[in-house]
This record gives sequence, C-alpha cells and structure tokens, in this order.
Amino acid sequence: MSNSAPLGLSIDPNNTRQLTKVTLCFIGFNFLLWTLLAIVSQSAPHKDSIEELFWIQSFDWGYPKFGPISTWWVSAWVHLLGRSIWVTYVAGQVNVALMLLVVWRICLLMMSPARALMAVVLTSLVVYHSINGIQVSSNLLQLLPTALLLWALLLAVRHLDWWRWVLVGIAGAVCLLTKYSAGIWFAVMGIWVLQDSRMHNWRAMRGLVIAIIAALIALIPHIEWLVRENAPTIRYMQYQVSGEVNHMAQLGKFIFSQLGKIAPVIVALLILKFTLKTDAHAADSASGASYTNQEMRFISFATLGPMLLTSVLGTAFISLHANWATSYFIFLGVYALRWIPQIDTSRAVRQVLRVGLLLNILIACGTALYFGLIADLMSKTPRENFPAKQLGLKFDQVWDTEIKGPMKVVIGETWIAGVGSVTSRYQPLVIPYGDYGEAAAVSPELVKRCGALIVMDASETKLNPNMQAFMSRATIKGSFELAWNRFKSKPTYEVNWAIIEPETKGACAQ
Repeated sequence: MSNSAPLGLSIDPNNTRQLTKVTLCFIGFNFLLWTLLAIVSQSAPHKDSIEELFWIQSFDWGYPKFGPISTWWVSAWVHLLGRSIWVTYVAGQVNVALMLLVVWRICLLMMSPARALMAVVLTSLVVYHSINGIQVSSNLLQLLPTALLLWALLLAVRHLDWWRWVLVGIAGAVCLLTKYSAGIWFAVMGIWVLQDSRMHNWRAMRGLVIAIIAALIALIPHIEWLVRENAPTIRYMQYQVSGEVNHMAQLGKFIFSQLGKIAPVIVALLILKFTLKTDAHAADSASGASYTNQEMRFISFATLGPMLLTSVLGTAFISLHANWATSYFIFLGVYALRWIPQIDTSRAVRQVLRVGLLLNILIACGTALYFGLIADLMSKTPRENFPAKQLGLKFDQVWDTEIKGPMKVVIGETWIAGVGSVTSRYQPLVIPYGDYGEAAAVSPELVKRCGALIVMDASETKLNPNMQAFMSRATIKGSFELAWNRFKSKPTYEVNWAIIEPETKGACAQ
C-alpha cells in the first residue's frame, strides 16, 4: 500500500517527530487560511469585536458585560499590531490555533500521535472554531482558557501534585474572568473529578481545596471591582438568563443550532465511513484507539457534559442563547475518533487530513466569497460587508468641516459609534448609548473641553435619556448616506449626526 500523503508527502504513523510537524503545519495552515480570507473579504467585524475595540480604551478588572480576560487579550494584540478591524480576525484565530494546540497536547496523554493529529483535524471543523473563529467575543475567547483548564485538571488528577492543583485553580479563574458561563464547565468537570476513583483519598481532596483557594485568590481583584462598580457583569448575566420564554421550544432551537455548528464534523465522519473500509485484519494495534475507562469518562464528560447540563437548565430555568455553547465542542474531535474505522493508521491519517483540509478550504472560501462578493451582488446587508472605512472617513469629514481640532469622543449606538471610532484617523474614545458607565476612559470634563460627535442610525427614532441629554447640548446637526455595497448605489445606510462644540476653541490639544 502506498504511503503517499496529500501534497506528495509520506506519513509514518510511528514517526513521532514527523507527526508533530504535520500537526503544527495543519494548525498553522488553518490559522492562515481563515485569517487571511477574512482580512481580504470582510470589511467589518462582528459586533462583539467592536465592543472589545472600544472597551480597551481603559484597563480594568472588569467591563460592562464580562470579566477582563477577553478585553485584555484584544488589548494585547492592538498594542502589538495597532487598533484596526483586521486585528480582531488575528486575535480570534490565534485563540483557536492555541486551543487546537492544547487539545493536541491533551490527546498525546491518552493516545498515539497519529490519533492525536486526527482529533485536531476533526476539532478544527466545528463552525465555532472556523466561521465564528474570527470573532473576538467573550464566547470565542473561552476556547483557550477552557482547554487549558481541562489539560491542567487531567494532569492534576493523574499526578496529584499540589502545584498542579494551583494551576487548575488559576486556569479556572481565567475561565471565569473570561465569561461567567464557565460555571457550566466547573459543574461538569467537578462531577467527573468526584466520580474518579483516583480522587477518593485525602491527598486528592486536599488538592481540590488548594485549587479552590488558588482560584479565589486570583479572583480577588475582580471581586473588588464588582463591589466598587455595583456588579454590572452580574446584572448583565441576570438579564441574559431571565425572561418569560417557552423553554421547550427554545431548547429545541438551541439544540438544532448546535447540530448546525457541528455539521461539518458529521459530514467528515460520513465521508470517512464510506471511503475507509473497515478491515479487522488490517487493524493497527498501535493506533492508540483503546483508552482506559477513566480516559473514556474524561472524554465523554468533556464532550457531552456541558451540552447536557445546559439543556437541562434550559428546560425550565434559564433563557438559552446559541452562542453560549461556543466552548462546548473543543473535545468533539477526540470523541469522534470512536467512529473512525480501525484500519491501517497511516491510511486513516492521510484520509482524515484530506477530508479535513478539503472541508476547511471549501467552508473558508465559501464564506469569503459570500461576504466578499455574493452579498453585495445580491444587495444583502450583513455586518461583514458594512462600509466601515467609508463611515470613518465621513466622521472625519463632518468633524473637520465644522470643528478645528482633534475629535476625541464619539457618542452613539455600539455598532455605528464603535466602527466609526476604529476607522477614523482620530481614533476617538466611545461613549456607547451615551452612558458614561460604559466608558471608563471618558469624563464629562473631556467632553466639555474637546466636544463630541454624536451619531445615530437614522432608523432609530426613540433615544434613551442619556442620548437625549447629549443631543440637547448639540449646536450643529446634519445627516449623510453611505452605499452599503461595493458595486451598487443601493441599499444605503443613513446616519444622523450632531456635534457638541468644545467650550473653548483650541482648548483640546492635538
């Protein structure tokens, strides 16, 4: 049988060094594929990404909706590469790549390098890790911290060293500081820990206490911030999970949505089933497919537990949102290995690579083609083809025409104010919805001294009290239109604007 692999290479299932190189090359290729195509095809990012780009205007231990980790992550990339839209695609896909790297390291603790490579390829096909992977929402940025938590927890239970439990506690704190929904993971993996026979002794229980203490210590600055700021993140979480809904109908929509997100993995398994013929005599004893009961329980808990627990809670207790499940499938590729026919491992690796590369390329190119061409030709208006650069130019033109001096502050709805802020040459600070509580870096004194540009979607006819108060101070008003299309003059996007003039001309230094 030929060992010819894709690209004319040969793969030796017993060559650990070669399999390591192939795995790293696959992760690197996947990162470049999704990042570069997004940069080329999409003119504006996800709304959550825009929020992160103006939350970074201040450094704190919490932000209006979530803990600080996701904003700190974006801030680090902005400091490295500059504050622009394309940086969000890089930040999102680096997070996915590092998550795949950690999943691979976990797999190496339980199986052969060949099987670990196949698990990584299958995991990359989850839509949350591909199409959604160019976002920098707190949901997506849970991927890496959650993978690190699982890695630290598995090693701690295996070895029971006290310092490993410290790492578990720190990893858990990072997960929680990314988004409070990490509590789902704590509950699921807590059950796994308690049922594992290796934890049924005092030394192991002491390690669990050490992990909890380490997590609480790491959370002290955030807890202090919560008390000082009147817990905005807790109030936002309560708002998200509350509401009178038809729980069973919503649960059905939630599960159906998740099936769509894992559909590429299901398609890959079906292709593999029909292209890999099971041959008991050709089964490779070195395939690493036989796990211990403890390892299988770990894989099952990590793969199925979060979805099952969330679904149970959704039946009667909480309102469900599809994107909450973003981090739930980081182990799906590992779990899916049970359906890879037990044949010659070299042949299986080659076929999994072929299918994984093919599906990733098709999905990435299809996504780029839709947002880069088809959406415009069909006069569709998704956020991804929004005329972001043109909006920033309009902001600058309006300001420069009316005011002599730098634009320091823009006030308005999250999307329009945020996008304009990022693409304006002035890079102004943002007061979303006119709420100073969501703009820690902006003071009333700054608005008095430097003035502000107020922007609103023309379709918004009802303003909140904060926006009304700012509008009452504006002395100059107008509107403009943008073509929401790269090839046609229609449809258009209309923006109403107003300017609060500086109290003293020239008081705001450049």
